[in-house]
Amino acid sequence: MTCHTPKNRTVKVLLTSLAGAGVGAAVGVLLYSRSSMERRRQFRNYRTDQRLRLQGDWNLLKGKLQQAYTQLTDEDLTYVEGKGHELVSRLQAKLGKGKRKVIKLLNAL
Repeated sequence: MTCHTPKNRTVKVLLTSLAGAGVGAAVGVLLYSRSSMERRRQFRNYRTDQRLRLQGDWNLLKGKLQQAYTQLTDEDLTYVEGKGHELVSRLQAKLGKGKRKVIKLLNAL
């Protein structure tokens, strides 16, 4: 014969809750491993890859682009400070590449 008083039930619920919280914490620590850190690093790199960072003399960079891609005209390569998205859009259409690849290409110059 077991005694099922309200106090015993409360203790059981409390112990079960604590055990569940402990298991949840252990699983969380195991899942917060290197793979999640790697995912955060890839996401951070992805965000910075999406920003256009042109450095140096634009005329020199423009010349390099025209040598590499002869189909590009001076009009295609018109760059106005603060309107890099327009340049990227024109190059996307002319080169048939995605936005990310065009930005990587320009940043690599």
